[in-house]
Amino acid sequence: MGIDDVIERMAALAEELRRDGDGRLAFHNTYLRTTEAVAGALRDGAFADPDWVDRWDVAFAQLYLDALDADRRGDPVPEPWAVAFGAAAAQPDLPAVRHILLGMNAHINYDLPQALLAVISDAEFGDPGVRASREADHRTIDEVLAVRVGAEDAELQQIAPPATWQDRVLQPLNRVATRRFLRESREKVWANALELSKARAAGPDSYAARLAQLEKLCARRVADLVRPGPVLLRLAAGGFGVRLAGEGQRSAYDTGTVGGYAVGGYAGGRTAGGRTAGGHTAGGRAARGRAAGGRMAGLRAAGSRLPRRPAARRPSTSALRSFDPVKVGNLETELWVTYYRRQWARFLVASLRVVHGTFGMDWLRTLHGAWLVLRANQLWAPNPGDPDGARRCMSRFYALLLLTHGEPADPVRAARLDVDWWAAHRAHQYDEGSDTGPLVTALARLYAYVYDTGEEAVTPAARHRARAMDISDRWVATGCEPGSPLIAEERAELVRCYSTLLTAVHR
Repeated sequence: MGIDDVIERMAALAEELRRDGDGRLAFHNTYLRTTEAVAGALRDGAFADPDWVDRWDVAFAQLYLDALDADRRGDPVPEPWAVAFGAAAAQPDLPAVRHILLGMNAHINYDLPQALLAVISDAEFGDPGVRASREADHRTIDEVLAVRVGAEDAELQQIAPPATWQDRVLQPLNRVATRRFLRESREKVWANALELSKARAAGPDSYAARLAQLEKLCARRVADLVRPGPVLLRLAAGGFGVRLAGEGQRSAYDTGTVGGYAVGGYAGGRTAGGRTAGGHTAGGRAARGRAAGGRMAGLRAAGSRLPRRPAARRPSTSALRSFDPVKVGNLETELWVTYYRRQWARFLVASLRVVHGTFGMDWLRTLHGAWLVLRANQLWAPNPGDPDGARRCMSRFYALLLLTHGEPADPVRAARLDVDWWAAHRAHQYDEGSDTGPLVTALARLYAYVYDTGEEAVTPAARHRARAMDISDRWVATGCEPGSPLIAEERAELVRCYSTLLTAVHR
């Protein structure tokens, strides 16, 4: 059987799945189209060894088709497929992209290493020349699939057009996410195939044990993606694909924390919490607090500059300390203004720019981090709000930074300090006769912990920040006019805050 025979069989199965209203049709059709694309690349001479690629693609497809046939008969299937097929049966109305990603995870992570072993002997794995040729064709497959991402996105839009403006805004990031998923997961597939080859060479029992480990890891990964919430964000947070640990190592997935930093969804509740308090009354303003701007400012301070070890001072030349005060001050001003004016599309773009430009994360983790900040805002904004929930969200944000930069060492402590100064600001807003002393102290404590320096060194920056908050509160109280001169005053204080802070941390 060759790849054309596989395509013919899959096309026939597609008609059966469509007739039965089977939730697996979305993945099946996507897989059929990508197999057709690989067949086209074979005809165009894109591969170094087309005969080998044909055999490989057939072996790969056969694993999926065997699992599909078995499940339709009611027979047992490997655990990753059991989870994916179970979701299709129990939740057929899930978005098509969810079913596609579940199937991709099961097929690529679990089936693809086995397909490689079916067409590469252990001796060939040990031959540098042969292995290099096989790796090259493996990468070419990635290129073929990457080209398909835009076309598949168009297919999905015909099935289920974007329901909201948020979905439309996030579409380019979804395409980036899918390409990254394909590339990173297939890189891990090659590494897993090498591990399985070593186990196969050691004997049947060794191979069976390693394959069982891979099955468990893949099933856990697919099960994690079944949970409600944004799948692509969860992939960004938890990593793409799975990895069998080498000897003496432990897989990250053995901890049971796959995707553990992703909760909820960015598109859920775009009212950012603060506006639900309503109006521009003193109470409403206090409930909103710094729900957008203040928290993003705290992120600039706390999120990315916690020392890896509390007792060890990080070098002042750290890239995470080399921020541009003017850029950050301007971006944060835009964030505050768009938040209070309910300009949610601009707010989303501004928050993404602040998180991306400030913390140096890739766009997927930027999207996830910006959502966590927004969710913390929603939990904090009502009065009384949910400070524990806000701290949990911010802890996850700092944990996301830990995944990216290896710091902060203590995300929970960073979150506690962050929310402490939110509380100080709210108390200041309610007591119109109060001064900014407690707020400045809370901010200085945060900065001092973040930069491992004395509070006196960062207190001037904290004072500028407190002044910017007071100016923003006056702007809100007078109606949030876009042409108000208070916006320029607020921006100036934020730029002074970050300029002073930069000087203090490099002192």
